[in-house]
Amino acid sequence: MSFFSCLLLWTLWAACSHGAMDECIDESGRPQRCMPEFVNAAFNVTVVATNTCGSPPEEYCVQTGVTGVTKSCHICDGGDPRNHHGADFLTDYNTQPDTTWWQSQTMLAGIQYPNSINLTLHLGKAFDITYVRLKFHTSRPESFIIYKRTSEDGPWIPYQYYSGSCEKTYSKINRVFIRTGEDEQQTLCTDEFSDISPLTGGNVAFSTLEGRPSAYNFDNSPVLQDWVTATDIRVTLNRLNTFGDEVFNDPKVLKSYYYAISDFAVGGRCKCNGHASECVKNERSKLVCNCKHNTEGPDCNVCKPFYNDRPWRRATADNASECLPCNCNGKSAECYFDPELYRATGHGGHCRNCADNTDGPNCERCLDNYYRDSSGQRCISCSCNPVGSLSTQCDNTGRCSCKPGVMGDKCDRCQPGFHTLTVAGCRPCSCNPAGSTQECDVHTGRCQCKENVDGFNCDRCKLGYFNLDPQNPQGCTPCFCFQHSTVCESADGYSIHKVTSTFDRGKYPTNSVSIVHGFLCMIKRQKISRIRLKFLGDQLLSYGQNLTLNFRIQRHDARLSAEDVVLEGAGHRVAVPLIAQGAGYLDNVSLMTARRGSGTPARWVERCTCPQGYVGQHCEQCDLRYRRSQPELGRFSSCEPCNCNGHSDTCDPVTGMCNCQHNTAGMSCERCKDGFYGDSTVGSSSDCKPCPCPAGATCAVVPRTKEVVCTNCPTGTTGKRCELCDDGFFGDPLGENGPVRACRACSCNNNIDPNAVGNCNRESGECLKCIYNTAGVFCDRCKEGFYGDARAANVADKCKPCSCSPYGTVDRKTTCSQVTGQCQCLPHVINRDCSACEPGFYNLQSGKGCERCNCNPIGSTNGQCDIVSGQCECQPGVTGQHCERCEVNFFGFSSSGCKPCDCDPEGSDSAQCKEDGRCQCRPGFVGARCDMCEENYFYNRSTPGCQQCPNCYSLVRDKVRDHLMNTGHAKDKMAGSELDRKLKELNDIAKSQEDMISDYDRQIQDIRKDIANLNDIKNTLPEGCFNTPSLERP
Repeated sequence: MSFFSCLLLWTLWAACSHGAMDECIDESGRPQRCMPEFVNAAFNVTVVATNTCGSPPEEYCVQTGVTGVTKSCHICDGGDPRNHHGADFLTDYNTQPDTTWWQSQTMLAGIQYPNSINLTLHLGKAFDITYVRLKFHTSRPESFIIYKRTSEDGPWIPYQYYSGSCEKTYSKINRVFIRTGEDEQQTLCTDEFSDISPLTGGNVAFSTLEGRPSAYNFDNSPVLQDWVTATDIRVTLNRLNTFGDEVFNDPKVLKSYYYAISDFAVGGRCKCNGHASECVKNERSKLVCNCKHNTEGPDCNVCKPFYNDRPWRRATADNASECLPCNCNGKSAECYFDPELYRATGHGGHCRNCADNTDGPNCERCLDNYYRDSSGQRCISCSCNPVGSLSTQCDNTGRCSCKPGVMGDKCDRCQPGFHTLTVAGCRPCSCNPAGSTQECDVHTGRCQCKENVDGFNCDRCKLGYFNLDPQNPQGCTPCFCFQHSTVCESADGYSIHKVTSTFDRGKYPTNSVSIVHGFLCMIKRQKISRIRLKFLGDQLLSYGQNLTLNFRIQRHDARLSAEDVVLEGAGHRVAVPLIAQGAGYLDNVSLMTARRGSGTPARWVERCTCPQGYVGQHCEQCDLRYRRSQPELGRFSSCEPCNCNGHSDTCDPVTGMCNCQHNTAGMSCERCKDGFYGDSTVGSSSDCKPCPCPAGATCAVVPRTKEVVCTNCPTGTTGKRCELCDDGFFGDPLGENGPVRACRACSCNNNIDPNAVGNCNRESGECLKCIYNTAGVFCDRCKEGFYGDARAANVADKCKPCSCSPYGTVDRKTTCSQVTGQCQCLPHVINRDCSACEPGFYNLQSGKGCERCNCNPIGSTNGQCDIVSGQCECQPGVTGQHCERCEVNFFGFSSSGCKPCDCDPEGSDSAQCKEDGRCQCRPGFVGARCDMCEENYFYNRSTPGCQQCPNCYSLVRDKVRDHLMNTGHAKDKMAGSELDRKLKELNDIAKSQEDMISDYDRQIQDIRKDIANLNDIKNTLPEGCFNTPSLERP
């Protein structure tokens, strides 16, 4: 092992050991993630190599990389301690001067692709691998693979490919990057470490997490946690790196190529999933984790028995994920993890073999016919009495379900008020029903009194109650007294009275009855005033009594009907729907009440003993100098002394309103009336003083400074004394800058934001925050660069941007007429925004105004030109920017355009003609288009152009020309009739000569025909008949 390896491992160990990862419990005693120290897991671990040199001894040579240099050769001998290179040297401790290495056989022995060598490292248990590092004593291989295995009998999984030919050798793309969301367990290939140099000492370091996107979130990535796990590492050497000289099969060259590795290091931690700080040898000398957090297994990968309350998890930096004990309530030491129970309750520990007669997932309940004792530690048999119990199962307190009249936990004795236990239960007691519940003590016979009754026989009312009545479920009626007193008795002088309505036929219509101020019965809308009067008024004497209503159904008119019986009182309303088949009628209404006079005493009428501040039979009134504390409760409100803060002697007994004096106001004269300030609760006549504010304004005192500040100032004013104009107003209310001026609303022509603050100057009224592109003291004009009506009611009609064209505006100004919006245009520029040239002008983009088109009036169609280039629109055949000339090969410049020259291409020197349209002819051609032969010339198809006629034609032509020339001269010298005569003579002579020439032409043609005929005859005669030359055409 090299010095560099030692330094690297020491550095990694130091970096990891300082992280306090060896403590599984923090300083406060809480579990935390812990890990074994970072180590070289391969150190001194035996590596199994499938090929090693030295058996038998063999020669190898050291590669120099220089052709022709004598190689240094040595012997590898497995039996010689000084010259053997076994696999144990892969993981031993090396020093730089004394390096050891493992070495394979040479290429001479067939060590080369496709043959391969495996170096297998068995770590003894799972490790979290950080890196695999190989240091080569020779040059690094051209292709090799690192494999891992996650279990001793599992498959080998490729970890990393190294090859200078990834696609060819391993069918893998070179240097692929893993992107987020892709498979992070895919094996990559790189050619980074596959060069033949250096020839010795080359390193290959494989980092398991490098290039894996989730590496920075390792705790939450099960994929990468599985990726770094390995129990075995294998390096497969596939192809040697060579200089290519092995093809010559030189033995010394072949002996210089072999594999040699001086250091095989695997950096990582013993895999304990964050639940152990060290790995130790067990009794079988096998490396295992010293597990904490209630975990166990070789890798702390399962929870200990009885620690299955939640599923096993790997510890993270944030959560130790320790295994929690099952909750068996101390009744079992066995449990298993129940996923369904965990999903339902959040606790997955399901107990087995519950003790002490318990059952359930947590041994939390007792077996059937058992219950848990008061200590909660054990379950006891219910032992229900079979005679007095309905069932042998008891409740969770151990109480059995008893038969009527029976009681006791085991249903083995009678209830109070019952006696004599039998198979039918216990017999009831015989107590006074007026004041008891008819229950008695099993042993003493004492009756169980009603709630409001007292006495051995339940024959008297408790304190605060009166009128013992067998019809009263509580026995006695509570003192009403409007809840102001608990001491009362039955009042004397009242007798029973019943208010009734019988609804005799023909006397009252069967419609509705209304009872108010106590009760109301409503059937339909129409009211019967005669019935209603009997039930109106204060019905306090009916306290505790019944209102009875009889509703009769006749079935002769069989139909479903729905009626409501409604009872209404002061603040109360009760409605009962009645649905019956037939016609419904209200037969009678009766109310049990009382009245003064003789008769059967009405014992339910009370007389109260009132406390201080209350008076009346029912304590329903406040005494003098008292008032209702809560007037809305009426007579139910408690009474309290009048509180007027010294500003009144009396108050309203119902509302408590004081008759306030001394400029005070309020229910209790607790404040100064509007326009005054001070503390009215002091109690003196001078508590409230006039406000120092304008008329109609109120004021208040600032608690901290005691300063008097005006409130509710007149519209448009503000300030402590209403001395300032409010926001949106202007003026000088105190005359500080001249005459007094009342505050008036600022006038900004609706060109301000009403929600903004500081829209105008509070002294001058000048508008400060004009919007809608307006300006001015009153926002009454458009600002620079805009135009329109700033006072328009519609925002769309207000100021709009000038939008002057920078090319067509003088000095590129952005301003315009604020009324019309007209921009100041450069010469010959038009439109409001100076965005176009006048007709007949162009080049707006020059920024200097538009230039005149200057279109030729004859050659152009309309005098207009392109607004950018200035090109005029020309007549047909006309060209030039101004349409001032004919196109090439055209002539006749005019208002209708130019005509094509149309020169004959064979008779013309050029396709371009002269101004008069005549073409420039080649020799022998004449005519305007050069499409005719000249006089005494003829057109010969066999030779191009016009050919000259024989000389005889030229003589005639020359004579004619001379004659014409003389005629022309004579014409110049003659005038009048003499000239005409001479001309006529000349014309006659010329005509006679032309006729002569024509006659000559005919003769010549005849001669030519004769010659042709003679030649034809000659050609038909036998050869040698005539020795005459051929006849040629003249």
